[in-house]
Amino acid sequence: MFKQLRKANQNDYLLITATLILLVVFNLSLLSYVQGQQKAAERDQAKDYEEALKFADAALYEVKIAGKNNFASYKSSLTEKKHHNQLGLGLRVLAAGDPTPLLVMQMDTKEAIYVNKSLLELFGCELSSEFYDYYGQSLLNLISPGDQARVKEEFTDFVESAVDEERFRGDCQILTADARTLRVFCDIKYSVNQRYGALVYISFVLN
Repeated sequence: MFKQLRKANQNDYLLITATLILLVVFNLSLLSYVQGQQKAAERDQAKDYEEALKFADAALYEVKIAGKNNFASYKSSLTEKKHHNQLGLGLRVLAAGDPTPLLVMQMDTKEAIYVNKSLLELFGCELSSEFYDYYGQSLLNLISPGDQARVKEEFTDFVESAVDEERFRGDCQILTADARTLRVFCDIKYSVNQRYGALVYISFVLN
């Protein structure tokens, strides 16, 4: 009987020992994981004020690209340089490199919210501020008086029934800021933007 008890005690001892070993291995693995997470988190923490601004700037560009009603905290997967290039290059190309004159109009306010360099050249304006003053609050200010009634009717009919990404094409005569009359072909696109609402993109090509 004593031999059986001793054997049972030995088995219990072995079981307890094995359990303790497993617990030690588990705790070491858990500690290693936690330390790894801490190191990863430390990589995402700014070491000084300047670096904190860079991280915040990278997160801001992530949000800008994502659109309205988004947020982001900095993480190492946000490649700051990539996003800066993507957004910055896009703006530079639109502003200076696009050979097609382009006007973007916000439908709620009827304001021109974007023009590129080619459009300024077409309408005889050196600065965008000159064009915005010439445009005023109406697209019709860009149209030759003889075409204004027709353009107003066609444009109104289009935007009242247009759906997202729908296009309209037509021609008209424009009146430039330096009093030239030019016939152009217009490609108009209606687009619903998450941030700005309904927008109309108008490209002008000399006809």
